[in-house]
Amino acid sequence: MTDISTSTPPAAQRVPSPHRPASRRLRLTSPAGWTTAITAVGLLIYTTLTAGVFLDLRYVLAALRTTGKSGLSPSEVFAHRPFFYRWLIAGLDSVTGGSNAVREATLRLIGVALCAATGVLLHRALRRRMPERDALLVAGLAALALAFAPVIDYLQPEWFAIVFAMLAVAAALGLRNRWQAAVLAALPLGLAVLMKYSTAGTAAMALVVVFAVDRVRALLLAAASAVATGLLFAVSAWSGSRELQWLRDMPHINAHAWGKDPLVVSDLLQRTADYLGDRIALTPVLALLPGALLLFAATLPSRRQRVEAVLGTLLLVAIGLAVVVYQGNWFAYHGESLVAVAAALTGLAIGRWYGRHGRPPLCLTVLALLYGVGTPLLAHVRADVDVDVLAWLASAAALLAGAADLLRVRAPRPRAPRIPVALPVLALVVCLAATVWPTSGVRVILGRIVTTNAELKVQAQAAETAAEQVKAELPAGVPVLYLTFGQQAYYIDHPTACRYPFPTFFNVPKQLTDVPSLTSTRENVRCITQDHPAAYAVYQPSWLSLGVIDPRIAADIRRTYDCPKPEGRQLVVCTLR
Repeated sequence: MTDISTSTPPAAQRVPSPHRPASRRLRLTSPAGWTTAITAVGLLIYTTLTAGVFLDLRYVLAALRTTGKSGLSPSEVFAHRPFFYRWLIAGLDSVTGGSNAVREATLRLIGVALCAATGVLLHRALRRRMPERDALLVAGLAALALAFAPVIDYLQPEWFAIVFAMLAVAAALGLRNRWQAAVLAALPLGLAVLMKYSTAGTAAMALVVVFAVDRVRALLLAAASAVATGLLFAVSAWSGSRELQWLRDMPHINAHAWGKDPLVVSDLLQRTADYLGDRIALTPVLALLPGALLLFAATLPSRRQRVEAVLGTLLLVAIGLAVVVYQGNWFAYHGESLVAVAAALTGLAIGRWYGRHGRPPLCLTVLALLYGVGTPLLAHVRADVDVDVLAWLASAAALLAGAADLLRVRAPRPRAPRIPVALPVLALVVCLAATVWPTSGVRVILGRIVTTNAELKVQAQAAETAAEQVKAELPAGVPVLYLTFGQQAYYIDHPTACRYPFPTFFNVPKQLTDVPSLTSTRENVRCITQDHPAAYAVYQPSWLSLGVIDPRIAADIRRTYDCPKPEGRQLVVCTLR
């Protein structure tokens, strides 16, 4: 399966033809090229300045900031994320400054810079193995898929895992010496695994990509990565004060993980189909995958290569979905790797289509543009319309569009004006950027757009307003005990001395009867029952209801703190008894 006909053929084998510009570079100096570049940059600037970050990232930032003010390092803090991700976010946050809005925009800008750098390195590696245009389209669109990732995905562990996986692919394929390539690529691939452990699936997808190009390099990389991952994990276990304990305890607080409930295959398949529909409605470039795969396979010269291309793509999708199913929470950001695959494959399909036919796959291009324009309008469809159904129809339409492009290219036609490749790229940019608009969905669950970007900002503003009310009641800079979710603490920003800044181990369903006996739960309780607890606690009844959590923990809280009735408030300030 080495080099699936992606390399530029030797000069002696090339047949000059106006319809086979295989070695022609992608021109960005044409009007279409400038329009595409300016549109992409403008949309990136817009989303950088307006999108902010998702509440999960605010949770981690709040955990690191509030405990850091009490002298705890990221190695010592439970933030529901592994060691290397905590330190990565802490490092990025350390170079930001100003108001929360400015700091979030800076973090997003750093993310865009990481995407650009990763895309450049991947492009430099791929152009040694395929025509310049194909390399630029694959690397550029994969990087843009990350840069335009919905706010729910952006800077999440899964997002960083894709960045590291792309860097690993670039290193594995970019260096001439196979051993050096494997050693250099092993570090980012090991970090991809350790972003969240479940992100090992993303690392496996990178290995599949390398295997499709060079089997020997893939095997060397797999061996080197196993060693690198083991060494990196040993560093985290040695440096993190409770890393192994948290690794053991965290699966116990996931009520929906694989193996917690009886396996019903039909229900699992239905939920997986629903999840894919939700994900397509969130990032419509994923709907283009069937059509892109059809067109890419059609450009390959042999049946064996076409079968390998289809099976390889299906394997990538299966790995991406297996990670989602295993975790069992069906969160959108668990499937971000599927979006990167769809964007990269669509770019490769367009590049090869131009190389073979000298014109764009027009039907698929038009469909990409329609999806980019239409996705922000889904929030306005009738409440009884299931957007999952629309998403699956969109995928079927992409397959039909690919088939229509195949028929068009086989039909006799008069000589037509050449359409620059930048125009299909522009359509894909619009499709990828469908995630940035105020009415675009940011949480889509079982075919319903639950939250749009605009609504997410309203919710954040409400949390900030509630936090300001709390800050007005607290002495300046006084340490507190947080009985809240992380986003509220993010805006309150008072220090806490508890290494469990937010009581995640308290807020679990009653059926998880083993959680109260966990070491981490007992340590979290000691933040309340210690000899000198914080003079104030901030309590969020809607998130941590004392009538729902374990009665023993609720009794500890009531014995230690006097909490007023909420009376409609999101947050209340409790005082030490």
